[in-house]
Amino acid sequence: MDPTETRRRFRAAVEAGDNAAAVATFAPDIVLRSPIIVGQFEGRQAVGDLMAAVIETFEDLHYTAEAAADDGTQILAFSARVRGREIDAVDLVRVNDEGLISEFVVHIRPMAGLAAVAAVLGPRIARGPVSRALVRLFAGPLAVLLALVDPLVPRLVRTRAG
Repeated sequence: MDPTETRRRFRAAVEAGDNAAAVATFAPDIVLRSPIIVGQFEGRQAVGDLMAAVIETFEDLHYTAEAAADDGTQILAFSARVRGREIDAVDLVRVNDEGLISEFVVHIRPMAGLAAVAAVLGPRIARGPVSRALVRLFAGPLAVLLALVDPLVPRLVRTRAG
């Protein structure tokens, strides 16, 4: 199957809020590298659970661009809001010979938006109540701190030559 067709099926599923259709595009051994954890999510169930949380919690998710790289990697860019904070993201997607997504790499900006994503998704995907409590304990204050600092950063960092 054409990787571009897989990308389009995945995009249509997410835009429709249809997690089952999105998961149907995943290979059984899919690997997703997330910007909110050091490790990775492995397998259709784990990535499907994460995708369900994304579909349920990201507001006004809309794709802004899509393309294919020379090596066949599929690229999807989107914007959304998480807890009222705007984010931009890029998904790099690799499709296997069966036409299923085998690898998924997510990049999110700005940092305050990424922290908001971690604060919202972290507790939903944590293993058990103790892990959920720890994620809330650390991710929530980080999101608040970065939201407060975010407006100051352009004043503190040189963003123009000269």
